[in-house]
Amino acid sequence: MLAHPSLRQEHLWYFPMMPTESPSPTTRAAAATAVPSVARQPSLAARHARALYRPVPPVGYDDEGHPESDSATVESLTHEKLRTYAVGALRSRYAAHAGFLAAADMGLLFERGNPAAVMAPDLLVSFGAGGGARSSYKLWEAPVPDLVMELLSPKTWRRDVEAKPGLYEALGVREFWLVDPIGKLPRPVNSWRLDAGGIYAPVPALPDGGCRSVVLDLDLVAHGDGFRFRNPVTGELLLDHAETATALRVSETARRQAESARRVPEARVAELEALLRRSDHP
Repeated sequence: MLAHPSLRQEHLWYFPMMPTESPSPTTRAAAATAVPSVARQPSLAARHARALYRPVPPVGYDDEGHPESDSATVESLTHEKLRTYAVGALRSRYAAHAGFLAAADMGLLFERGNPAAVMAPDLLVSFGAGGGARSSYKLWEAPVPDLVMELLSPKTWRRDVEAKPGLYEALGVREFWLVDPIGKLPRPVNSWRLDAGGIYAPVPALPDGGCRSVVLDLDLVAHGDGFRFRNPVTGELLLDHAETATALRVSETARRQAESARRVPEARVAELEALLRRSDHP
């Protein structure tokens, strides 16, 4: 299991100060008719402060004061490559799904009016967000994401493993994925899924070490220094842009060769027919 604090042990409540002196008759009468105060629980952002994303200045804010852009750089070329692959492959896979959204490093805002309540997962997937441009993902305007993925890096891997799962679990994100290209975890591909009680349970590993995503209806398997999505029915890997371009070139070359091979017999038949016609008319 992930090393994240149990939410059931974080129910910290704040109560109003109790009086230190005996209340007067007037105070007692007022108290008898007063509406009982309601205990207030700290926000998710306060309880999971370590998991939050901290934008790198200069930061761009929307009209409500929530961050929508910053100056953070990609952790590494490996991170950039894997993010690009994940978003491109999934957008191609689900291009016909009107509500599908796949985004990399987009701000996930979960408390309206609290600019600090933001996450920036390496991959965010939603099947109900709808189309259209957006600069951030606000939970008061869109459904909870169906899946998030974090790619471990040397600087932030402990926070990814120890702090973020508890917050994603509390938000109700159905699947949480950790991909480890730096060798900190026993397996490079790891997944957790909400159980009936709303708690993350590990997804069993496949024989080859990958995991199956119910959300995506795809397998995630280790590949080189990262991962690939795999069709569980055909066993085919979803290609990245460069691999798709190469496959198209190979396919086009094969098609042209087939057409050329087909034209050779056709030309020979035409030649023989011409010879026959000439022999019929000496």
